Amino acid sequence: MRLSGVIARSVLLLFLGWLYGGDLIRWVQAQSAEVTAMSELPRLWLSLLGCGVTIGGVVVLVMARQQPASWRPIRLLTIAALGLLFLDFVVLNSRRLPLSTDEQTLLAAQFIAESANRAAGSEAVPRDPALLGSFLEGLGTVPFFVKGERVPHWKLDLRERCPGPASEPGDAAVGTVIYCVAADRKQAWVTLVGTPMGQVFGPRAIVSTEGGWVGHVQVAREPEPEDPSDRPVWEAPTPRGP
Repeated sequence: MRLSGVIARSVLLLFLGWLYGGDLIRWVQAQSAEVTAMSELPRLWLSLLGCGVTIGGVVVLVMARQQPASWRPIRLLTIAALGLLFLDFVVLNSRRLPLSTDEQTLLAAQFIAESANRAAGSEAVPRDPALLGSFLEGLGTVPFFVKGERVPHWKLDLRERCPGPASEPGDAAVGTVIYCVAADRKQAWVTLVGTPMGQVFGPRAIVSTEGGWVGHVQVAREPEPEDPSDRPVWEAPTPRGP
């Protein structure tokens, strides 16, 4: 077997081992982690299949050192490896959500804040649990897992007399939207319970209290009275004589 063929197939097997071995490790970690932040867990059957193809490929590659280039098992190895990658990246990958976990979480906080802002009055921000709960229906799938099981749906935790956005989850479960209303009811803050920002596996915590990760809700501003001086003055045209 030619050296170039050995190198090419070795690189392919290294890629398969890195890809599916890593997926298998992440799947195992998720089963014991308190919280896992992922759009979806790696497919166990696909990870095992990929590891099996990798191990089988290594055995075939070692045996092929003393075989001719046309040796059938080495061809089958190449077909199996490329077929597996086609199945993963073309067939299965097309069904995956294109957004990352961070993007889904960020959009969820901003969606709730925007929905509450649209419902805010001039005297107070929305505080009706039924109304706020209805906003959760537009969030979609929860991108968090607990002990390997996906959190089934979003929850709402309404808190009153808050000095600012919630920094601790308290008793709120993973996948909870915490809606903190200020004491004057003129504003509110939206945060989410998941894992600390940037951690795939971690403890239950507020994702972040920084920047755009906190949705801000405030009372609607009354339109400012129009200044008469800003109105255009239209003069009647001077009539023409006969």
